Amino acid sequence: MNHNRRPFAAFEMLSILRQNCRILVAITRVELAKRYSGSVLGMAWVIVYPILFLAVYLFVYLVIFKMKFPGYSQLDYVVYVFCGLVPYIGFMESVNNGCHAIKQNIHLVKNVMLPIELIPVRYVMVSMVTQVVGMGVLLLLVAVNGSLSIHVAWLPVALVLQVAFLIGLVWILSGLAVVLPDISHFVNLATLLLVFISPIGFKPDMVPHNLAFMVALNPIYYMLEAFRYSLLYGDLPPLHIAVPYVAMCTLSFGTGAAFFRRFRNVLVDYE
Repeated sequence: MNHNRRPFAAFEMLSILRQNCRILVAITRVELAKRYSGSVLGMAWVIVYPILFLAVYLFVYLVIFKMKFPGYSQLDYVVYVFCGLVPYIGFMESVNNGCHAIKQNIHLVKNVMLPIELIPVRYVMVSMVTQVVGMGVLLLLVAVNGSLSIHVAWLPVALVLQVAFLIGLVWILSGLAVVLPDISHFVNLATLLLVFISPIGFKPDMVPHNLAFMVALNPIYYMLEAFRYSLLYGDLPPLHIAVPYVAMCTLSFGTGAAFFRRFRNVLVDYE
C-alpha cells in the first residue's frame, strides 16, 4: 500500500477493534476466568476486590488521618472516595497488567487468527469488568445517599473516554516494556504514588496553593472528576474539566495507535 494513502493510525486501530470485537470478547472472558481460576472465591473477587480496596483506603483516611469535609456526612465522604477509587482501580489494573501484555505473549506475534493489537486491549477490558462491577455497587451507594440524578446518563461517556485513554496508554507501555523491561517497575511505582497524590480521599482545593500544579498536571484528576460530576455532583463537568479530559483521552488513543502501528512491524525481531 502506498504510504501516503495509509489511513490515520487511530482509524485503522478502531477498524481492527470493530472487526475483531467477538474475538476480543472471547479472549477477555478467557483471561478473566484464568485470573481467578483456582481461588476459593473465584469470580466473587470481582466484587470483593474493590470493596476491600475501599475499606483499606477509608481506614487510612477516616481512622488514621481523621479526614472530614465541611458539610459532608460520613456516608457522603464514603461515596466521594468510592467515586474516585473505582475508576482509579480500573486505571491501575489496566496499566500494571497491560504493561506486560506483549512481553508475556510474544509467541502470538505471528498468529494470523489473533491480531497482536488485541492483546494489550484484552487487559484493559478485564480491568473494566472489575470497574463496571464496582460502579454497580457505587450506584447503589449513590442512590442510598440521595445523590443520583439524571446526569448519571453521562456515565457511559466518561467510561468510553476512559477506555480510549487506557487503550492508548497500554499500547505504548506494552511496546516499550518489550524493549525496556524495567519500565514495568516504574509503572508500578507510579501507580502507587498516584493513588496518594490524586484527589481520591481529599478535595483539590485542600492542596496548598504552591502545590496546586500537581493536581492541574495530573491526568487522573480529570478522569476522577468526570465520574464525580456524573455520579455525585449531579451536573455536567465544567469546561475546565471536560475539555482536558476529552483532549487527553483522544490524544492518548491517537498516540498509542500511531506508536503501536509502527512498533508491531519490528516485533518479530523480539520473538
